[in-house]
Amino acid sequence: MTFTCKPTQWLWALMLLWTTGTFAQTIKGKIIDENQQGLPGVNVVEKGTANGTSTDANGAFSINVTGKEAVLVLSFVGYTPQEISVNNRTSLNVTMKTDNRLLNEVVVVGYGTQKKKDLTGSIASADLVAFKESPNVSILQSLKGSLPGLTISQTNRAGDEPAINIRGTSTLNGNTAPLIIVDGIIFNGRLSDINPSDVASVDVLKDPSSKAVYGSQAANGVVLVTTKTGRTAQKPSITYSGSYAISNPTVNAKLLRRDAFLEKIRDINYLNAFTKESGYTAANPAWTFANSELFPVSLAGVNSTNDYDWYSDLTQNALITNHNLSISGGSDKTNYFMSGGYTNEKGLIRNDDYGRYTIRINLDTEVTKWLTLGANTSGSFTNFFKDAPDMNSIVGTNPLVLPRDENGNFRINPIGDFQVNPFLSAENDRYEVQSRLVGNFFGIVRIPSIPGFSYRLNFGHNLKYFKNYAASIYGAGQTGSASKNDATQYEQTLDNIFNYKKSFGKHNIDVTALYGYNIAKFNNTAASGTGFSDLNLSYNSLQQAEIQKISSSAWQENLLYQMGSVAYNYGSKYLVKATVRRDGFSGFSANNKTGIFPSIGLGWVLSEESFFKVPGIDYLKIRGSYGENGNKVGRYSSLARVASTDDSKYVFGDGGMTSIGRSVASLANADLKWERTRGINIGLDFAILKNRIDGNIEYYNSNTNDLLWQQTLPQTSGFANVFTNLGQINNTGIEFMLHGQPIKTGDLSWDITVNFTRNRNKVVTILGEDKNQDGVEDDLIASGLFIGKPIGTIYDYKTAGIYQLADEKLAGFQAGTYRIEDLNKDGKITAADDRQILGNTEPAYLFGIQNTVSYKQFTLRAFINSVQGGKSSYLAGNAPAGNYGTPGNATNSNWFDFTDFWSPRNPNGIHPNPWVPTPAGGREFFQRNFVRLQDISLSYNLSEKTAKKIGASNAKLFVSGKNLLTLTKWKGWDPEVGLGVSSVNAFPVMKSYSFGVEITF
Repeated sequence: MTFTCKPTQWLWALMLLWTTGTFAQTIKGKIIDENQQGLPGVNVVEKGTANGTSTDANGAFSINVTGKEAVLVLSFVGYTPQEISVNNRTSLNVTMKTDNRLLNEVVVVGYGTQKKKDLTGSIASADLVAFKESPNVSILQSLKGSLPGLTISQTNRAGDEPAINIRGTSTLNGNTAPLIIVDGIIFNGRLSDINPSDVASVDVLKDPSSKAVYGSQAANGVVLVTTKTGRTAQKPSITYSGSYAISNPTVNAKLLRRDAFLEKIRDINYLNAFTKESGYTAANPAWTFANSELFPVSLAGVNSTNDYDWYSDLTQNALITNHNLSISGGSDKTNYFMSGGYTNEKGLIRNDDYGRYTIRINLDTEVTKWLTLGANTSGSFTNFFKDAPDMNSIVGTNPLVLPRDENGNFRINPIGDFQVNPFLSAENDRYEVQSRLVGNFFGIVRIPSIPGFSYRLNFGHNLKYFKNYAASIYGAGQTGSASKNDATQYEQTLDNIFNYKKSFGKHNIDVTALYGYNIAKFNNTAASGTGFSDLNLSYNSLQQAEIQKISSSAWQENLLYQMGSVAYNYGSKYLVKATVRRDGFSGFSANNKTGIFPSIGLGWVLSEESFFKVPGIDYLKIRGSYGENGNKVGRYSSLARVASTDDSKYVFGDGGMTSIGRSVASLANADLKWERTRGINIGLDFAILKNRIDGNIEYYNSNTNDLLWQQTLPQTSGFANVFTNLGQINNTGIEFMLHGQPIKTGDLSWDITVNFTRNRNKVVTILGEDKNQDGVEDDLIASGLFIGKPIGTIYDYKTAGIYQLADEKLAGFQAGTYRIEDLNKDGKITAADDRQILGNTEPAYLFGIQNTVSYKQFTLRAFINSVQGGKSSYLAGNAPAGNYGTPGNATNSNWFDFTDFWSPRNPNGIHPNPWVPTPAGGREFFQRNFVRLQDISLSYNLSEKTAKKIGASNAKLFVSGKNLLTLTKWKGWDPEVGLGVSSVNAFPVMKSYSFGVEITF
C-alpha cells in the first residue's frame, strides 16, 4: 500500500513534530523562608537538564521548562533542598525550610568530609561570605580574628603573607606554622598566592584527634582550603567582581619638620640651650646651634632655612585594585569552574608595590557510573616590583638637608654620616617575580558490586619559580653591584585513599585507609658582581664586573605516610572515631625515621536520648578526644654536615694554588626523634530556642615532649651546639563560639557571631638541671625560658618612671633616664640581681564579633576584632628605634611626631633619653591591647528588573572599610606592629576605603 501526501500536509506534519519536540512553558514564582521573607540567590534548575536560573533580591524567579511534567530542583545554602513538580502550572510559590546549620553543615575533615553533627573533634569553619566585600589581598586576612583558636598576624607591607598560629605555641625550635592543605594536597607556599575569590571554604583542624590524620606535620594545627567547583545541572554562570580601595595609615604620623626639629635639638642640649635658673625651660640667648653636635651639612641647613619633607616625598598613594572573572556551571555528568584574577597593591612607602595574576581551572566529570576524573589546576604569577626604602633610613634623615646636590645628583650620605640616602634604594633596578603552577589530578573508582566502597587517587604537582634580579649604581661603595638569583621548588604528592561507608539500621560506619608520599626539591643558582664601569645593561651583563661570584645550592626531602581511620555512629547519637597514622621523614635520624601517631574521639548526643526532654534545648552534644601529633625537624638536622668555608681553604707550598676543602660544620645525632604533642580536647555543641542560637565550647590541654632543641656544647668539642630532644611544654586553653539570630522578620534580619579564645602555655622542664641544689629545676635565662612560665616571658628591669631633675638618683643615672627598681636594695643596678619577671608577650585572650544586618536589598556587615592582655600579658617594648645611642646621633636624626621623649619642658614624656648613658639599660613594657573595627561593608542587591536591564541575573554594589577605627592606649604606630624596640620605625598598618561591584550573567 502506498501513501501520498500533498506538500502542505508534509509542512503541517513537520511543524507538529517541531512544536512537540520544543515545547516550552514559562514558570514564574517566588521562594520565601519560614518568616515569609523572599530568599535571593536560590538555585532553580530543571531536573535532568542544565536549564536553570536563580531568584532575585525579592525571591522571585522565572524559568522556561521543556515539558509539562518537568521537575524543578531548588537549592540554597542553609536550607533543605526541594524538588517541585510543575504539573502544568505556570505559577509557583514555595516556602523553604531552614536546614539546621549546626547539624547538617558539611565540613572538610582531611581525606574526606563529615557532617558537623557527627564530629568528635574540634573543627572550625570560616564564614567567608562575611568578608567577601573587604579589600583583602589574601584569604588569611579574611580569617583574622574570625575563628576561635586561630591567630593571624597583621600585615603592613604590600603582598605580605601573614603568620598563622593555631592554639598558641607548642614548640621551641621546631616548625611553628600549621600544615596547609589545598584541595586535599599538601601546600608548602604562600596562601597569598591563591586568589581569595577562588576559595569556597576554609576549615581548621585544632584538636589532636582531628589533626591525627596528618600525623607528623599536624602538631601546629591544619588549615584545609577548598577551592570552588561548578554545580551539577547548572547553566553557565559568568561572574565579574571588581573593587578599588584607597589606603592610609591607621595612625596619622609625620616626621618632625624644621621648627619642631630645631626644638628637639634644643631639648637634647637642654643643659646649655636653656638656663639653669628657669629649670631648663627658658632659652639661653648665648647658645646657638653651632654649639650642638649638628654635622656641618645639617648646620648649613639651619642657616639656609631648609625644610625638606622626606616622608612625604618617599611615600605614595596607597591603593588596592582587584578584578576577578569566573565561569562556572555543569551538566548531569560534568562540573567546571574557571577564573582569572588580577590584584595590584601599592603600599605607603615608595616602591612598596605588589602585583598578582591568577588563573584557575577546576573540572570533574563522571566518565561512567563507577569512574570520576577531575583536576584542580591553577597558576599564580606575582611581582614585588622594586626596592622600597627602609623606614629606618627615612627616619635617619632630617629636614635641614636635601636629597640632591646642586647638580641634581643624589647625595649619598645627606646628613654627613654613615646614613645612606633613602632615595638610593628606590632607584635600584629590581626584578623580583614568583610563579607558581599547581596541577592536582584525581580519579575516583567505585565498584558497583561493593556499594559504599571507593578508591581515590590524588596526584599533585606544585612547581614554583623564583627570580630575584637586582642592580644598583650605588652598591659596593658606589662602584656598582648587580646580581641574579634563579631558583625552583618542586613538590609531588601521591595519595591512595580507600574509603568504605556502610549503614545498616541505625549503625553507620566510615572506614578510610591512606597510603602516600610527598617529595619536595629545591635548587638555586646565584651570580653577583661588584665594580662596574657602567651598569647600562643592569643585571644582564654580570661579566663586566671586576669581582664576580657564583654560588649554588639544592636540597630534597621525602615524606612517606600511611593512615587508617574508622568512624562509627549509632543513629547519630553515639559517636566514635579512631585514627592511626605512621610517618617516615628523611630529615630524622637513621634510628628514628618513622613515628606512629594514634588518636580517638568520642561523642554523645544527649538531645537524641528519650530521657532528655529539656524545653528550649534543641541539640546538645558532649564530645572528647585524645591524640598524638608530631612536628618535623629541619632537613639534614640529624646529619653531620660539611661546608666549604674560607677556613677550609689551603695553599700547598710556596706559590701553590689555593685548594678548596670541606670541613664538618655540625655534629650528627643518630637518635634525633620526632617532637610529640599529646593532648585532650573536650567540647560541648548546642542549639537552643528553635535553633535561633547555637554554638560550641572547647577546653584543651596538651603536652609537647622531646622538644627539638639546639643544645649548647662545650667549646672543647669544636662545635657550638647540636640538635637534640629535651624538655616539655604544656599548652591549655578555652574557646567558644556563639551564633544567634536576634531578629528574623519579613524584611529585616540580624545575624551575630561571637568568638572567644584564651590560651596559656608554660615551660614544664628544659634540661632538668638543678645546679644550685634548691630542689627546683634551673631556668634557662640566656634563652628566655623559665620553668612554669610562658615561652614569651619578659625578664628585665622593672622601671618606675623617669628620673626628673630634682629626683635623688642612683649612681650613674641622670635626669631623663629610667628609674630602675633596685630589687636587692644594694644601691646599684646589676643584671644578675635586679632583673625580674615582668609579664609575657602572649595575649591573655582574644575575641571577635561579627554582625550582619539585612533590610530588603541592603546588607550591612561589621566585624570587631580585639586582643587583650589582662593584667600582665601582651606586652612589648615601645622605645623609639633609631641611631640615638649618642647625643650626636640623636641630634642629627629625626623622629615621628608621636615620639614622646622626656625633657625639662616635657617632664611627662613616656620615653627616656636613649642618648644618655646609664650603668644599666632597661626599657618599659606597654600593653598592646586594642579593640578594632576591622571590617565593615554595606552592599545593595539590585532588583531582578533592574539587573535584567543590564543583561544580568544578579548585580550587587558595595562599599567597605578596613581597620577604620582602633581603640588602644598604645603610643606610636599600630599596636599589632609593636613587637620590639624597632616597632616605631616599622611600616604602618593601613586602613582602607573601597567600593566595588559584583555582576552575574
